[in-house]
Amino acid sequence: MKSGASGTPRVNPTPDPSPEREGRRGKYRRVHNGTLYVTPPNWGGAGGGVDTHGQMSNDSFVLRYRRFGKNTDFWEKLAQRTSMRIERPLFFRSLFPLFCTFFAGIWCSMPAFGQGNYLVSEAITLRNDFGYELIGRLKDRILLFRDKYDEFEIQAFDNSMRLSWSRNLDDIEKSGVQILAVIGGENNFSVVFKYRRRGITTLRVHKYDPGANLVDSATVKQYSERLFSPPVLDVIRSEDRNCFVVTNIAERARMETVCFRLDKMQVLWEKTVPLDDVYHDSNIRSSVLGNEGDFFVVTELNNRRNRLEEHEFEVLHIRGGAERRVRVPVPGFLTVDAQFEYDNRAQTLVGAGFFSDRNRDRSNGVFFVRVPGDGREPVLRHESFTDKVVSILRRKDVEADTKGIDNVNIQQIILRQDGGALIVAELYNEIQRGTATGRGFWRDGMRLVMDYFYDDLLLVSLNPDGTPLWTTVLHKKQYSQDDDATFSSYCLMLAPNMLRFLFNDEIKYENTCSEYLVTPTGDFDRNSVMNTFGQSLRLRFRDAMQLNANECLVPSEFRNRLRLVLLKF
Repeated sequence: MKSGASGTPRVNPTPDPSPEREGRRGKYRRVHNGTLYVTPPNWGGAGGGVDTHGQMSNDSFVLRYRRFGKNTDFWEKLAQRTSMRIERPLFFRSLFPLFCTFFAGIWCSMPAFGQGNYLVSEAITLRNDFGYELIGRLKDRILLFRDKYDEFEIQAFDNSMRLSWSRNLDDIEKSGVQILAVIGGENNFSVVFKYRRRGITTLRVHKYDPGANLVDSATVKQYSERLFSPPVLDVIRSEDRNCFVVTNIAERARMETVCFRLDKMQVLWEKTVPLDDVYHDSNIRSSVLGNEGDFFVVTELNNRRNRLEEHEFEVLHIRGGAERRVRVPVPGFLTVDAQFEYDNRAQTLVGAGFFSDRNRDRSNGVFFVRVPGDGREPVLRHESFTDKVVSILRRKDVEADTKGIDNVNIQQIILRQDGGALIVAELYNEIQRGTATGRGFWRDGMRLVMDYFYDDLLLVSLNPDGTPLWTTVLHKKQYSQDDDATFSSYCLMLAPNMLRFLFNDEIKYENTCSEYLVTPTGDFDRNSVMNTFGQSLRLRFRDAMQLNANECLVPSEFRNRLRLVLLKF
């Protein structure tokens, strides 16, 4: 068939030895199947083509019409008279794999995140800061408290972690002030501090609104002049962060306590409790405060093998200024570690821990204690570990003379809604050693080095009667040196349907972070959360704050610079 117009390409069913020829209307090349592929001159975009029925697609025609308006008649006649399809230029076809590789590389280089996203604030220099504390989210701003020795500053970040504003707390005196606690509430936050003037120590509370404006202030207590025993104050907060107790045990013979309620800005009660020598010689296991001002001090007596039959817990309960003492005998085993929490719904003190049969260096099982607040008899039950749990934690077979778990410590006790409890324990160990060095010599010519090991997590769920429901081991391995284990351990996020454990896979400048998702039945799944490579991040998960069920605020310290990382799930 010959062309119907001057310069129109011809179709020849026989192969042409010349692969390509240049025509007036465009570049074409013949192929062996008799189909002609045509490329218009100066084609710079992608296109479709003519279908097998010789009709041009609408999208392709619009694209060519916009780019090659002068050749519209030619392309219409070509589509009507021939059975051709237009091929993309070879140049762009060859670039398609490169574009795919480029965008795939960008996607892979982005930090991996498991089922969520994260935002990072700008770097904050901590050169002259004494410390900082996370307040949380108030309204639509995330607040950070900074202690700069001579001034105190509040910085606010928006939901994109950009700095919105900063304000100094000028109402707090600059000299002689020690910040004891910064307590965040739903619509305000409070700063608890003490200052010393002419030998008298004053304990005060200032309450601020979300804009860091002073709303109210109160004096909690004044401590008279004490030359040889200045007050050593410790703040204990309630679960709802509405009450706090300040204790002073600087004097061996007594303990001064005062309870303050923040919503009413008033002192609930104040009491001085006489102490025997047994309080200092024994181990004070826990100090717990309820939401209504119930204060508990749990001490342990006769935790020795030669006095095993006299082994017991003593609970001091202070409520409204009145006190009562409850003794819980625990004969037959030694206590390795224990922790107590107050169940505000059931008004019951709940405790759990690990016990040993022979010595306190190795745990052989778990025990559970309930002390009702209405005066009923306490409940005590203990169960031994199975050989399977011990072998998983020790990563070797269990022998008859080596049963037990070394270096296991309780980190948290999570109260269940049915009255039971979940023990969260961690294998933790510190090793102090000496190394020869050219500087920092001690008397023996050695420099002390501290090695920190934070390894597997042990979860034990207990029923209200103390019987174990399930036991789970979460494997991890963290090692650091001379950093006070700042970046080790984990952060626990509580949700109605799961527990989320966040932690660093390794303790180094650039590493990966992972999570464990634990269901109410003890099943778990491990996922990769993020990669800090090239981002100047070192996350302090143990100091993180949970904002809600799906958000967590984690501080990051990298070369004396602070960044706040908002994790979203």
